[in-house]
This record gives sequence, C-alpha cells and structure tokens, in this order.
Amino acid sequence: MKKNLFYLFCLFFSTTLFAQNNLTFIEANEAYNKGDYNKAAKLYEDIITTGNHSSNLYFNLANSYYKLQKIGPSVYNYEKALLLDPNNKDILVNYGYAKQARLDDIQALPKGFLTRIYENLLAYSTDLWAWLAVVSVLLFVVGFLLFYKSYEPNLRKIYFGVWSLSIVIAIFSITLAYQSENHKNTTKYAIVYSQEVKIQSEPNLRSEQLFTLHEGTKVRQLETVENWHKIRLENGKIGWIPKKEIRTL
Repeated sequence: MKKNLFYLFCLFFSTTLFAQNNLTFIEANEAYNKGDYNKAAKLYEDIITTGNHSSNLYFNLANSYYKLQKIGPSVYNYEKALLLDPNNKDILVNYGYAKQARLDDIQALPKGFLTRIYENLLAYSTDLWAWLAVVSVLLFVVGFLLFYKSYEPNLRKIYFGVWSLSIVIAIFSITLAYQSENHKNTTKYAIVYSQEVKIQSEPNLRSEQLFTLHEGTKVRQLETVENWHKIRLENGKIGWIPKKEIRTL
C-alpha cells in the first residue's frame, strides 16, 4: 500500500512539474517574442534546473543569450542543443552566427586522411556499432551452419565467404563500439564563459601567461588540478585555465 501511494505521488509530482514547465516555456517564448531576452533566458534556465533537457529548450536559450550579446553562454547552449540534435539546420545556422561573433580565430591543425576517417567513425553512435556487431554475429552463425551442412562446392564457397566476412565485421564493430564509448567518456570539451581570461603555463597565477582567450572559445579539457583545468586548443596550444572561467559540455 505504501509503495502504491509513493508511485502515485511520484506520478502526480512528475505530471505537475511537466505541466508547470510547459507553462514556463510558453511564458519564456512570449518574453522572447516581446524582446525581453533577459526574462526569457531566466525562464529557460529555470526549466533546465528542474532536469528538463531538450534541443528546443537549449536552442531558445542560446538565441536569448545571443540577442543579449553574451557569446559564451550562447555558444555553450548551441553546443548543448547540437548534442541532442546534431543535424538540426536551424541550430547549425544560428550557431554559425554566434561563432562569427567570437574574438578568437583559432585555426585547427591539419589532420591526416586516416585520422579524419577514424574520427568520423568514432562520431557514429555506440549503439549503431553494437547493433552491427550483433547482426554480424548472427550472420556468422547462419553462414557457419549453412557451410557445415552444405555439400555443394560452389555454395560452400559462398557460405564460407559470408561466414568469414561476418566475423571480420563483427570484430571491427565491437572494436569501434568500445573505442567510440571510450572516446565519448574520456574526451571532454568546455566553453570559455569569461569575456577575457589569461592562460597560464602552470596551474597557478604565479606562472607565465601564455596567451589570452575570450568568451565563446571551445577548448578540450585534458586534466584537472584543484581549481584549474589543463586545456588544448584546436591549433595545438596547451595551457591552464581557472575552472570558474569555463563550463564543461
């Protein structure tokens, strides 16, 4: 009886929260359309604090910050929106405008042909590689059974080819699924939130200042020491930045 009451309470709370978030979302959209971007941004942020996440929510929040000329928060939320909907053309177009407003023009280091192919393969979903591995294993089993039971030489060659190819694809898929998941878990990016920040050679303010970054710049996090992050830029530069100056994606 107590469990049933608990589940009913959770259902009621979730339904109420969902309805409240919908009303807040509508109010935020109305504020945005009236040009009250500060109010719109605050309302969108309020929804996010309840644990609600969607590409439209982050997209609208990013647009609000862009209108307020807050490039750091704008870029950050466009990135969050793209993580949920990477092929959305509206997000990509508006994100392009935000990136053009950044002060830092960082050119990525050229990558080799094989490196580009490998990174493109890792970009695919881990689930895709996992399903491909499952299908390949099934084909392997079917091909082996057909090969084992067939006495026709030509058919045996075909079944052996299916059997051999499927095991190669299965190993390839399992390897990529593992590499993709590992890459996703170990590779962290962040967005500079401060208007301007000095990058140090060591995790302290007494060290040499290497270069300056501005809001909206995307960096890769390498390691953390207390209140500092070691970062790498697309052009290969490395340095230390205070944790409070960036937000991890």
